[in-house]
Amino acid sequence: MRVKKPHTTLKLRLTLLVAVLVLLAAGLVAVVSLVVVERRMIKVIGDQQYAMLSSTAAAIDADLTAKRALLHLLAEQRASEAPLDQAHMQAFLEAHSSLRDEFFNVVAFNPAGTLIASLNDRRAIGTINVAAREYFRATVDAHEGIISRPFKSALSGKAVVLVTQPIFDASGKLLTILAGAIDLDKPRQFGQFIALKPGTSGYLFMLAGDGTILHHPDQRRLLRRVSDDAGGAAPSTLAALKGFEGGTRGLIEAGGEPRSEPRGESRGEPRVDALITYKRLRTTDWVIASVYPVDEALAPLIAMRKDALLASAAVAALAGLLGSLMVLRFLRPLRALQRHIANITAGSADISVFDVQRKDEFGQLSRAFFALSQQRAVAEAHLLALARTDALTGIGNRRLFEEALEAAMARAARSKKMLALAYLDIDCFKAINDTFGHGVGDQVLTELAQRLVATVRAIDTVARLAGDEFVIIFEGLANAGEGAVLGQKLVDAMRPRFLCGEQALDVTISVGIALDARGGALAAAFLACADQALYAAKSAGRNAHALVLIDGAPAPAGQAC
Repeated sequence: MRVKKPHTTLKLRLTLLVAVLVLLAAGLVAVVSLVVVERRMIKVIGDQQYAMLSSTAAAIDADLTAKRALLHLLAEQRASEAPLDQAHMQAFLEAHSSLRDEFFNVVAFNPAGTLIASLNDRRAIGTINVAAREYFRATVDAHEGIISRPFKSALSGKAVVLVTQPIFDASGKLLTILAGAIDLDKPRQFGQFIALKPGTSGYLFMLAGDGTILHHPDQRRLLRRVSDDAGGAAPSTLAALKGFEGGTRGLIEAGGEPRSEPRGESRGEPRVDALITYKRLRTTDWVIASVYPVDEALAPLIAMRKDALLASAAVAALAGLLGSLMVLRFLRPLRALQRHIANITAGSADISVFDVQRKDEFGQLSRAFFALSQQRAVAEAHLLALARTDALTGIGNRRLFEEALEAAMARAARSKKMLALAYLDIDCFKAINDTFGHGVGDQVLTELAQRLVATVRAIDTVARLAGDEFVIIFEGLANAGEGAVLGQKLVDAMRPRFLCGEQALDVTISVGIALDARGGALAAAFLACADQALYAAKSAGRNAHALVLIDGAPAPAGQAC
């Protein structure tokens, strides 16, 4: 598959759009609130990057497993066919032209290490001996196929990794060793997953277990060890090579491998504050890592309030397209499996059509894709839940609120029942933070969210917009008087003191409620009316509620909007 350049993708256009929205939003949010929100967002994005990296690692694992299974199948087939001389081995490889879809080249060596067949270049036959190569000795010693360490091929001069498979006769005597080469400069299969870099300025890199670079945006660094770089490898990279998995935060050179200098220092190129995530593969000792600059990583989440539905649809469409192309690419040699994948892509079947009970190559590939589909579904469900949940309080966030409000307004318009929107915040919340610290302030926000959820009905929606601002959607109200009762219930629910560690605090709220009896308001106007009512409650002395009724009708103890 030919991956499109970043400047032609929808991802780049969306990133530029959200970057502008972030700049506009940054001027409207208080500095203290941004610091608190940023900490929560970094954790959420770190989890998202790890989930994406886990899915990518699983896909590469599945691809390597499929390649090994293909060579194993060919070895079993060839072992039953005699003879295994040079001419017959060359003819055997050329008869399987589909190998070019999986490997850059496939070669065969005799037990002495001499090249006896090459799918790409017959002229090299008999001119190369690899008996001293580590991968050849390891295959002979292990009596089974291996995935080699990266090296420069003497045959092609390219940086490659070999997947080997020995062929034995009935007595166990080694006859031939098959080897499929993966070109690290242009990997045909798992390269499409590595191309799923985070954002526009982020990137992915991959290392072998000894620190040799398998993939990097700068291809000149292939086959070099990270420990040989100026300044040495980052501590997090060294930890990943020893088994660490997960995310961390550190400084990197723009477009470069993480260094070990403390934050704030710079050597040569500008340094960028970034989120660095690591994931190990299961089929080999490789480590795949993503580097995501913090400034870009935060931008989409801050701007999500206006572009959530569009961004989600675009990402889902792109992920679906890549997934479809990936599946078709892996399983091209099997026509029956192609039909199943086409049906899944068309929506006429689900992953249950994969026959995971079969023992042949169809079953092996089916099991790999079945597992990959499940992992991807779990990762997508997890990311969707994270994007709709406030990290501190556990209730809905702005994205969930906007979706819920649109749906509630549509239902109210159909049912002709009154809809209410409550907009509330904590009175003098800044004083709580300044006096007792942000830790106590966070506990107050969490306790407030729990009380709100306990006070409203199961059909009502509670969400946190930002800082100490919360909203509640009340559906199916009989009249405006019921809205006044709800407002007083919310105020009364805060009367018991808040127990925050050793502190017992008196916390009050001000509530503004907008009522829509006709179902004709726009979401932005509805929220603006609720904000107007909140201002009225604040002006009345706080610890109170105020109502406004859209379209000018009177509201009990309230006003018109």
